[in-house]
Amino acid sequence: MPEKIECSAIQEQVNKILGSAALASKPQVRKLLQILARSADGKLALNSTRIIQELWPAETQTKGPLDVAKEVSRLRAALESYYAGEGRSDSVVIVLPNRSKPRPDGTPEKRWIAVLPQDDAAPTNRPESRRISPVLIAAAAIIAVVFAGYFLFEMLGGDRRPALARFDDTTLTVSNAAGKTLWRRNFADGSWGRFRELIPKPWVGNLDADGHASILFAYHTARDADTKSTVLICYSERGEEKWRWTSGRNVPELEGSPIGFTISSVSVFPPDHGGASRIVVASWHNLYYPSQIALLDSKGKTISEYWHSGHLEHVALADLDGDGKQKIIATGVSNGYHQATLVVLDPDHLAGASAETARPEIQIHGMGMAHERLRLLFPRSDLNRDRSAYNWALMPLIEHGRITLAVKEDLNDPACAISYEFDTKFHLLGVEAYDNFASAHNEFYRNGSGRHSFTQREEAEFQKVRCLTGCDGEYVAFSGGHAP
Repeated sequence: MPEKIECSAIQEQVNKILGSAALASKPQVRKLLQILARSADGKLALNSTRIIQELWPAETQTKGPLDVAKEVSRLRAALESYYAGEGRSDSVVIVLPNRSKPRPDGTPEKRWIAVLPQDDAAPTNRPESRRISPVLIAAAAIIAVVFAGYFLFEMLGGDRRPALARFDDTTLTVSNAAGKTLWRRNFADGSWGRFRELIPKPWVGNLDADGHASILFAYHTARDADTKSTVLICYSERGEEKWRWTSGRNVPELEGSPIGFTISSVSVFPPDHGGASRIVVASWHNLYYPSQIALLDSKGKTISEYWHSGHLEHVALADLDGDGKQKIIATGVSNGYHQATLVVLDPDHLAGASAETARPEIQIHGMGMAHERLRLLFPRSDLNRDRSAYNWALMPLIEHGRITLAVKEDLNDPACAISYEFDTKFHLLGVEAYDNFASAHNEFYRNGSGRHSFTQREEAEFQKVRCLTGCDGEYVAFSGGHAP
């Protein structure tokens, strides 16, 4: 009788595949494999809704249906490519069967991720030709993760697993994948209307790798809102409060003013090696410049933090080096330079405060030297200098080896912006002015002195993205080409 496959062997094989060339340039495929592998011990029943929330955390609230099946097909093709090449001699094979193809015995095939030992007698150049015994198929079924399609148990009212959460000013409502309400929590004080749209939406997922969902909810009371800080609350899947974490803290530079920090972003790292997840929280002071990026463990304890003189509003997580480890990309504004900024941080070396040599009076002290992998400043347009005190970098989009972000040049019009595109090494690939910016620029000069239209020469000035930390020169390298 074949031996049972140990979870440690499965995880070791997954880590090997994640570090392979076959998946090096496929961040979404890598993420999908990590999601499925976390559930290989059979404790977590994963459904398509949860996978969508982890693969596309920023898009689930703003876009329509997202194509899980396409990512599954890409992962299947990547696995076949890996085992046909660098993994041909591996002792463990990870198989993602195709439900559109019948099983050898003619019965319909469930959509599984099957982790199977390799048959040494089988050919090594084509993984699909390896002989799989019925006993091994049964063993794989036990650790399989059913992850896509429509399932009868999800349509029944008895599904008690949280999948969605929403907040409507006074009530947090948690529901299952079918939309049936599981429980509610009321907040009689209401939420702070001034920044209600900036506070992140509730997050639902598995924090502790224990097969149970948690809900992360950022709440800012409407009572004395300016002087209060946003609180991150973690609920169990049954609605029991597990812990609370309060954003920001008192620093000497606030000179006795109320603490009053607002959470603008909550992101969750996938767990490493089957362990618990880590949480990244971005928050900034309601009146002044300090901004905090905090790394929390799954129990709500602060692991480390980075402080910035300026508001870092947006945070994205991305594997920039192809090593399976995600970095923190934070964007917003640098008060010391009155410019839009982008900062890259390593969660394993998160510490210190940004260096403010341009304006020492806003330096945050007592934090030590900042550990920034990269710190960029984006040039301001003449239109921006006339209308605003600074420009502002929006949420970065990481896709297909490219990082794209827009920089607002008119703070009252998000579409009046400049678009920047980088590769994962942060070489500048291209810069383009939005149509709204070109129109606003032309209108600006029509009504003022020096009348002229927006020119290519002016647009070329936006290529001068200044690099304070992490580059070989004063400005980022401009290739003008395309990402590989």
